[in-house]
Amino acid sequence: MAAVYAAAQVERIAIFAALQWECRAVVRQLRQVTRDRVGPFVRWRGQAVRHEVWVVKTGIGLQRAAAAAGACGDLAGFGLIVSTGCGGGIASELHAGDLVVATRVRPEHGAVGLPADAARRAEAVLAAAAAGLRSIEGPILCSAIALTSAAAKRAAAADGSIAVDMEGVPIATRAAAAGIPFLAVRAILDGAGDDLHVPEALMNPDRGGVRALALARYLATHPGAIGELRGLQHMQRAASRSLERFFARWFVELGTEPRPSA
Repeated sequence: MAAVYAAAQVERIAIFAALQWECRAVVRQLRQVTRDRVGPFVRWRGQAVRHEVWVVKTGIGLQRAAAAAGACGDLAGFGLIVSTGCGGGIASELHAGDLVVATRVRPEHGAVGLPADAARRAEAVLAAAAAGLRSIEGPILCSAIALTSAAAKRAAAADGSIAVDMEGVPIATRAAAAGIPFLAVRAILDGAGDDLHVPEALMNPDRGGVRALALARYLATHPGAIGELRGLQHMQRAASRSLERFFARWFVELGTEPRPSA
């Protein structure tokens, strides 16, 4: 009976993030971690208090996120699906390292989008506060392209969205199809007023890292970009620290209130 009771307290959570450093911020908070693959996608599996956690690296963009969620097969055994990582701030009050807890994730072109679970949002807001992090709730726009200019972010804010990502809608769609609560938490990388001039071609969209040879060639012809790259590195560190602090606290908070397995 004790073994049956213990098993009933274990909730399975699937967490999807695009980039290696985003995944690492979550994985560092887990115990007994193993690494393998689901299809072409890297997956880490670990334990956090009463939870079995999958962390899946999707790569950048809508199509990769949809493929990664699909590669995980039947998600009916999970109690929660999470989309996380960094995002761009499009509300003026957001700065690098702030957290956005999505009320819903919206596709482009003014669609209403898909809601995040209200109870799970409340838990995330409380965990962020306990971790000493500034968090704001609001809609997140899921864009097919990176919004790197202040002008593009101002235009995106017209529908009331406060932040932008590139993977949330396919993950939320998969959760809705399986009837599983969905949560999206993003750490802000760049603020609404930040213009980023670093070409997307420098990033490997599958691995989520920088293409070293492409970066060397770019700096050879754009030496003035070193300062901007350093600034972007500082923003990334702020976002990474916030994700680590959030998930460290969030897993603890979830462990204080056991939930029945879905």
